[in-house]
Amino acid sequence: MKELPSKYYLTHFHEFLGFITGPCAHLLSTEDSAFIDKFHALCEDAQCLYVRGLNRKSPIIKRTSLFYEEINHHQLHLDTLIAEGFYTEVNQCHFAELTNNLTKPELAQVLRNADISFKTSQSKADYLQLVQEYCQFEDFSPLLENNTVIHRGKDQHIHYFLFLFFGDLNSNLSKFSMRDLGIMPTQRGVSTDNARFDFIDEAKSAFFYAHQRRQVSTLTASQQVSLAQQFTSFPVPQGTLANEYCDRFLLKLGKAILPQDVSLGINLLAASAEPLAQEKVIREKYKLGETDWVKNRLERIIEEPESEALLTFAEDFLARKFQQKRTSSLTDMLREQSTKVLIDEMYMDSVEQGVKLYYQKQKKQAFRTENRLWRALFGLVFWHELFEMDSNALVTEFDYKPQAISQNNFYHLYEQDIETRLYRMTSAQLTFKQLSKVMLEKYGRPNGIFRWHKSLLEVLAVFFDHVDIEGFKDHLRMMAKDFKNYADGYPDIMVVDDNGLRFEEIKAPGDQLRKNQLLTIKQLRKSGFKVAVTQVEWFLDPQQPYAVVDIETTGGRANQHRITEIGIAKVINGKVIDSWQTLVNPQRHIPQKITQLTGIDDEMVSDAPLFVEIAENLRSYLSDCVFVAHNVNFDYGFIRAEFERLDQNFRMPKLCTVREMRKAVPGLPSYSLANLTRHFGIDMSRHHRALSDAQAAAELLFIINEVRHQKASDNQSRG
Repeated sequence: MKELPSKYYLTHFHEFLGFITGPCAHLLSTEDSAFIDKFHALCEDAQCLYVRGLNRKSPIIKRTSLFYEEINHHQLHLDTLIAEGFYTEVNQCHFAELTNNLTKPELAQVLRNADISFKTSQSKADYLQLVQEYCQFEDFSPLLENNTVIHRGKDQHIHYFLFLFFGDLNSNLSKFSMRDLGIMPTQRGVSTDNARFDFIDEAKSAFFYAHQRRQVSTLTASQQVSLAQQFTSFPVPQGTLANEYCDRFLLKLGKAILPQDVSLGINLLAASAEPLAQEKVIREKYKLGETDWVKNRLERIIEEPESEALLTFAEDFLARKFQQKRTSSLTDMLREQSTKVLIDEMYMDSVEQGVKLYYQKQKKQAFRTENRLWRALFGLVFWHELFEMDSNALVTEFDYKPQAISQNNFYHLYEQDIETRLYRMTSAQLTFKQLSKVMLEKYGRPNGIFRWHKSLLEVLAVFFDHVDIEGFKDHLRMMAKDFKNYADGYPDIMVVDDNGLRFEEIKAPGDQLRKNQLLTIKQLRKSGFKVAVTQVEWFLDPQQPYAVVDIETTGGRANQHRITEIGIAKVINGKVIDSWQTLVNPQRHIPQKITQLTGIDDEMVSDAPLFVEIAENLRSYLSDCVFVAHNVNFDYGFIRAEFERLDQNFRMPKLCTVREMRKAVPGLPSYSLANLTRHFGIDMSRHHRALSDAQAAAELLFIINEVRHQKASDNQSRG
């Protein structure tokens, strides 16, 4: 890994401040500018000491922790920083921050100082609650003697600057380090001459409401009520982002205080333009018996819908509460698909993969799509408008999502260009050629719309072979108008058969259809796409193939060690129908202790194939199988790591014979492979050789499946 210069963090901070004092200069208050001037007036080591402190999560910092080899005369510079207000002594105002920063023994000491009884067996969370409820600041005094801890000052400026730079409250300066280390890819070459806001009132207002929303979850119930009571004195939000943050703040706070004060909570929710807030108001009013108000409000929404999401809710709620409809739209959509798909229960952890394979076995084309397909289609079609047309699209190299998408006004800003592009998409095949060209030119470029993957072109080729171009354009237009609500919720798989192309939302027993899925499915259908909601039922398929795998390795860690041998026993319907075995050249020395255990040494593997040479055959042999092993995560993890070294994904349904034997035959003293084979009288010709161990594990699988089939039969009899 790369090594950064000793004072890399100071270089990053100056780069950061360069953006703040450059493109964002018009967004700074007099106090913000004075803080920056004061920082620049510090000597280099004092600047280093302050920036080091900024990288701490808590503003409460122990003096002794601010000692770094590259900084000289720590105490002198720390005294300067305290004198200039960059650090302050801890006082009553810092009670909450101080409390959250203490260790469990330190909290215990505070409780003793306050003569509060507690049990040593109690959790740290219990200690925290006791301190917050019963202790005073004076009870901390022994921990604060000699100013052993200090409080980082000026954070209000830094938080605001970070908001201006990154556009959110969650990012920090560590992203610069991750960029330089190559861990975080960025949009290199993006101009940094732009700011996120045009006016200081907009920036300060957006920051204020973003901060208010963030702190809601950190407050006690009484503090939340107090905050809600202060809302009428808050500044009026300025600009699109500030209004969005304000609406989301009101939604979060309103929901939080409903249990304490229903009336106040409803008033806050009613002031929010968020569809979820408006839904909550209607539900709460209905609970209170204000049915006339609710009915009138629902009818107004239907007559003049504020959003598709709110319209869908209003139509459904009106039908169920006032027109005697017994089921919701979500329930109706789940029930409308009468055909159920039987999938082997081995796919319980990957139900979509199970359904995909189910269709592929029927010689139908099936692909996992979910949100990936439609987000990729949107990003590829509008790449120019999203990333290249406007110099303000991305503000810094750390941005991925264009400003117009973040603010959900993409169509409003680029309506003419969007409509022109859609007009020129005269056929599906022409569109496919255009998108293929974009992929060729832009492949791998980070973006906040979709993720690149190697199978994307294949999926697009099948999609455009069967899609109606007008329906496709209609749905893309909807995404452009409201990407916020149509960026997700898309069906799990795309299927192509003799009846054409359709999407399927897969639901296993107990799964619920979410509102965003209902909204997206409705819009896809309006655009002419066939969309089914397919319900899965589990069963034990006797024809399900299992690949019982065992590997030998040079050591126990998949990210460090390598495979030396692979053995596989393929099982169908309680019989081993085939086997596969190979030594593998690990391209490194095999330790003596491993050779003693397995009998495999360097000479044996010197002429063996490399993993890359067997990878394709191995993947083919394992296809359509359930991956079975004794301690399955070990074997699976090594094989997945080998594929990752080749930049290939590896994913299969898994079964662990250790875990399943514990369920099938509980109470045995040991579930190691050697002990289980002895217990059941299973012959194992050579322990710690891959094929022998795989064949032994296959015998355990037979026992496991007998128990599983018996349980399934008993359940059917009781049903």
